[in-house]
Amino acid sequence: MKKIYKVVMIFSAGAVSTFAIPPFSFFLTIFFLGFGIYKISFLSSLRETFLTGWVLGFGWFLFGLYWIGSAFIVADTYHIYFMPFAVILLPSLLAIFWGLAFLFAKLLTRNKVSSLVLVILFLSLAEYFRAFVFTGFPWLMPSMVLSGNEYFIQIFSFIGSYGGNLVVITLSVLPFLIFSNLHKKVILFFIFFVPITILFISSFLRLYNKEIQKTNNQLVTIVQPNIKQKDKWNISKRETHLKKLIDLSNNEQGKQNDLERLIIWPETSFAGFIPNEKLVLSSIAKSIIKNPKTKLVVGLLRVNQNNIYNSLVFLNSDGKIIYEYDKLHLVPFGEYIPLRYVFSKVANYFSQKDFTGGNLKPNINLDSFGDIITLICYEILFSDEINKRISKETNLIINITNDAWFGKTVGPYQHLALAQIKAVELGLPIVRVANTGISAFISPFGEELVKIDLNQEEAKTIEIVSRLKSTHYAKFGNSIFFLLLLSLVIVNRKYIQIKECK
Repeated sequence: MKKIYKVVMIFSAGAVSTFAIPPFSFFLTIFFLGFGIYKISFLSSLRETFLTGWVLGFGWFLFGLYWIGSAFIVADTYHIYFMPFAVILLPSLLAIFWGLAFLFAKLLTRNKVSSLVLVILFLSLAEYFRAFVFTGFPWLMPSMVLSGNEYFIQIFSFIGSYGGNLVVITLSVLPFLIFSNLHKKVILFFIFFVPITILFISSFLRLYNKEIQKTNNQLVTIVQPNIKQKDKWNISKRETHLKKLIDLSNNEQGKQNDLERLIIWPETSFAGFIPNEKLVLSSIAKSIIKNPKTKLVVGLLRVNQNNIYNSLVFLNSDGKIIYEYDKLHLVPFGEYIPLRYVFSKVANYFSQKDFTGGNLKPNINLDSFGDIITLICYEILFSDEINKRISKETNLIINITNDAWFGKTVGPYQHLALAQIKAVELGLPIVRVANTGISAFISPFGEELVKIDLNQEEAKTIEIVSRLKSTHYAKFGNSIFFLLLLSLVIVNRKYIQIKECK
């Protein structure tokens, strides 16, 4: 009974702590995570350490990613019967990273000595590897907690998401450290508390002293049609969907129509493929674009020989495609089945064909807007991949998506938060356009300057704001994170005798 109680307690700690993440943003609940970390750090058994670490992670990922199951309901097919397996399987696999982090920390710690410092180190490192292993899934990292506050989110401009994980994990255990019976606890507390406090003060000052400059009469129009996913690929409703998109675009065009403008439609805006739909796209562009200074961005599928791509195109006032972009980073199990050729019978049961990832090409550069990075849906998660595409002329990130798969859950809010984090990390404004979800124009400080709420059919226009010259993270990248890890190694060596006083 005592073991069952411990498992339930640790699982609950992981689950409750997810309420610190948007849309709830109950920041204090992150200390439940710290409680779980603190308790596990004193376990002596390697087996028990791994299992309880896994349980803590399972509670975190299960409650934080439950919304993935909504996609099975929205699909409205026999696949719904697989929903419970998917909802449980993904958190189970992700929790292994946490279990291994606790295990390695204990392996490098002497018996009867707390592995607390090494747990912070290895858990932060596990979250880093989780962003890359098996194509990566950097969703629901502990640092997302910081995105729920306009001041806290500025931390990402200094240390990035991975450094943010280290800060949040450390912060979550501090109350338990100071009230513990650990040897040299006061010294260790201030070693952590002082730099974290300085970081928070710097973040407050960054937002307090912000300067946002608007560009020279450059507009962006966000179009969110709010088309239900079950209707999206219904050919009989295609004309209705197109009319909605065109009407929403034209209604906004009456405002300042003589200025430079980007009109942006969401991911897979309508049921159609290029090159088959080139004439349709040309007709659409000509019916919307009244000014040669305007460009229309449309998300749709592209077919080339036997390959299917998730793509977007830029159209000019003549109806010609001036730029094509194919999604580079595909979603495992959503856009392709990993190891399809090994498990072909199982894979074909879910889908007959995978999407193909695109090839990296230069960013589009428009005379009026400068260099623009284009991202589709999931690609907004990967800071390293985005950072490699940034040039001195990059002024804007366009991220089109479709969160209709996830219904009225926390998923779309988390996706928005991840886009806000990237804007702060990189110092670039981001225009996020969803079929439905939450569309927004995000400043380099993570602010939602314009927003269209979940399940709203609307179009909005805003004048683009300027990028920042740079951020510490954009300049130094993940070297900041590894320097922080190195400092933890030094602290651990210095205070290796941290043990519980009897």
